[in-house]
Amino acid sequence: MILLIMAIIAVYLCYKKGDWKHWKLYYPTILYYIIISINVSIITDEKPLWLFYGSSPIDRGCNYVLEFIVFPCIIILFLSNFPEQHLKQVFYLSSYILILSFCEMMFCITKEIVYYNGWNIWLSVILYIMTFPLLILHDRNPLAAWFISFLLIYGMITYFKIPINSI
Repeated sequence: MILLIMAIIAVYLCYKKGDWKHWKLYYPTILYYIIISINVSIITDEKPLWLFYGSSPIDRGCNYVLEFIVFPCIIILFLSNFPEQHLKQVFYLSSYILILSFCEMMFCITKEIVYYNGWNIWLSVILYIMTFPLLILHDRNPLAAWFISFLLIYGMITYFKIPINSI
């Protein structure tokens, strides 16, 4: 239920506050996010770190709603309104991290997301802390963002002992 509410709010805010007319400017970063997200899902398929509602086919649909509706809207909103002033950038980044962390905490409280294999809400917060700067970096320097993302995924595979045969 929270995911549906989040999707409606994200689409509405993107349409009202985001640079919806110039969505093509943000399309490469949206694809970057989707590719990374799907690859993490594939890599962790046999040893998941989190799942929505458990592991039924409907749960995969939740991931698709997040990957193809919610986060693209968030990316357009985030990048199209990113401030120029450094102090405002810190506040802006922090607000997105806090809002998404709060949303995930609501998923956790309502049991719409379940963590596995050592993952927890605090690791999700760290993931958000890394994700938003990577979105900015990808928007400005895609190759650097891809390189850092591959390093982070390798670190995740190593830290959580994701079986290589599952990749």
